[in-house]
Amino acid sequence: MTGAWTREAVEALGPTTDVPTVAAIFGVNKDTVYAQIRRGEWTATRVLTLGRKIKIPTRDLIALLYASEPAPQVNPAVPSQCHHVESLQVTAHTPHTSCGCTPAGSAVLRPLRGA
Repeated sequence: MTGAWTREAVEALGPTTDVPTVAAIFGVNKDTVYAQIRRGEWTATRVLTLGRKIKIPTRDLIALLYASEPAPQVNPAVPSQCHHVESLQVTAHTPHTSCGCTPAGSAVLRPLRGA
């Protein structure tokens, strides 16, 4: 890729990328990155090795390069368990209004029909 790397271009790389691409993003020689990884000096991102292959998570690059940019708000498809302080106004079967989660223990298990 020629020119500056944008957040969208880095995200389009997929979940991981290779060392030459990382070097291009940082504007350094790929041998510099390989040498730092080999010596254990590479601290900018995680390094995933599978045999001789080295992959760098693009999520780490995005977090490093674009941390000051606000991340797009994405609502999870499945609400996660609540990690904030319980409100006295929330009962065991009422979802929290601030986060939309349902407190643990509110799930109702019913047997399958015909079982």
